[in-house]
Amino acid sequence: MNLRQTLFNKNLPVHEQLVFCLLLTAVGGFFDAYTFVNCDGIFANAQTGNLIFVGIDLIEGNIPEVIHYSVSIFSFVIGVLVSKVIETKYKELSIFTHIYMLLIVQICALLLIIFKHSFFEIDIRPIVISFICAIQFDGFRKVNNLVFASVFCTGNLRSMSEHLYKYVVLKKKESKTPLLIYSTVIGVFLSGVLLGAAMSKFFLHKAILVPLFIICINLLFVMAIHNKFASKKL
Repeated sequence: MNLRQTLFNKNLPVHEQLVFCLLLTAVGGFFDAYTFVNCDGIFANAQTGNLIFVGIDLIEGNIPEVIHYSVSIFSFVIGVLVSKVIETKYKELSIFTHIYMLLIVQICALLLIIFKHSFFEIDIRPIVISFICAIQFDGFRKVNNLVFASVFCTGNLRSMSEHLYKYVVLKKKESKTPLLIYSTVIGVFLSGVLLGAAMSKFFLHKAILVPLFIICINLLFVMAIHNKFASKKL
């Protein structure tokens, strides 16, 4: 399979297209760097890291810091629940409508914190962004028929290592494409982190415009595929 077929595989649903998932992954990496730099060390995606901080601060008796990291964890849980409500309550809707709903929820949430990132002196950015990441993680789980995560890389790294072993040691040629896909996903996530860290240091809160722009591009991509699909049915 060549690069073009891998990026745009007409046999796959739009939310499993590599180009769509790479844009999600860039946003996932950006969010973690953004909240870590701008929100006092909170991770938007890596809730394992936030749980570690909660545990350490509990031992040290630092309750304000426990609350500081816990809000992101609870917001992530709520995001997953909202994603499940959308998935089950509106399961009769088309896949395109489902994707539109998930992307538009993310865009609206980002617009909220662009115009008002704190209420009653409470920084709502890590709360909202963790919510967005949970929706993204739960709603988009596959790329090119492969299980993947767009908001953190532990699972992707394990899968890449597995296919590296199969391709190099066991000489299984069918592992070449998954190896390249997982490697690309990890590279794009790191690029998102680098972009998020750099933009956050230079532009602070305004850096959040970057993931908003990327998600809008993804929405336009889905609309283009949807229109093409609809025209073929006529």
